[in-house]
Amino acid sequence: MMPALRPHSPGAPMTKFFATLAALGCSLAFADAEPKTLQGHGDGVNAIAISPDGKRMATGSSDDLIFVWDVATGKKEQTLKGHDDSVMGLAFSADGKWLASASADHTARTWNPATGKPGLVFKGHTDSVNSVAFSPDGKQLATASDDDTVILWDAGTAKKTSTLKGSHDDSINSVVYSHDGQWLATGSSDDTVILWSTKTGKPTATLKGHTDTVNAVRFAPDDKWLASAGGDGKIFIWDVAEKKEKSSFAAHKGGATCLAFAKDTGTLVSGGADNVARIWKFEEGEEIAAFSGHTDWINDIAISADGKTVVTASDDETAKIWVVAPKSKDE
Repeated sequence: MMPALRPHSPGAPMTKFFATLAALGCSLAFADAEPKTLQGHGDGVNAIAISPDGKRMATGSSDDLIFVWDVATGKKEQTLKGHDDSVMGLAFSADGKWLASASADHTARTWNPATGKPGLVFKGHTDSVNSVAFSPDGKQLATASDDDTVILWDAGTAKKTSTLKGSHDDSINSVVYSHDGQWLATGSSDDTVILWSTKTGKPTATLKGHTDTVNAVRFAPDDKWLASAGGDGKIFIWDVAEKKEKSSFAAHKGGATCLAFAKDTGTLVSGGADNVARIWKFEEGEEIAAFSGHTDWINDIAISADGKTVVTASDDETAKIWVVAPKSKDE
């Protein structure tokens, strides 16, 4: 296991660091030891999302606000006001034209990230909305809540189309669509992951292995694998077709809070209660890099579609932009 790379260490031995990554056959490496640190929120940053073109990112906080940032400059472009309680989750539509937010005020909202103008308000949950996801075609929105349900909505009208309930018996912390739109996955405080058919709205598998809250679920780019991050500190990799565990590994002391797959690189990134983000060869469960700099929990993490930018959100009231670069085995 590699030691964490401290972002504010001017004398960090970058040549040795990159050589080690190359020796490991790493497909991602840090291009710069100094991340951009984004400040402005008045409370912990709970959620982060990066637009499909990688040019914008959004952060949501317990200060009830959403900020939209320019990734290249780290400058704030928009402040989105409307929620009456903590912003818990964020997601961009596949075309990048809409941003969805989930809040502890029991609602979800949509916004135009370019102009900052509000879209629709989605009301129907009876407790905190923890996670939100657009379907791949952008026509549907899914929201997951502390009321133990997932609601599916028409994204263009904010009308409820169906409610998924009765399978989880505790808060649902994360919801995500597969890239082909055939599946929904949910992670819950009941320690389970459930796969749902989007055609029938019914559960097709309950995946058990975590011994604590499931904080996040994400599909691999090819939808072959599903990953989950748990309060037990572990990341599980599930075989979607076989609906069973492929592997699991200890990832973060104190709990794994978030994760995201890199596109076409065989790697994923994760964050946890240890204040550290890590890069993994997910099929082997091998850590290939770690980067630190946050002074409190990392609550959310995202990676750009081109794999060159990792963004992290933390309880230390900041977000960070980390630049990474693809590396070939021959480099």
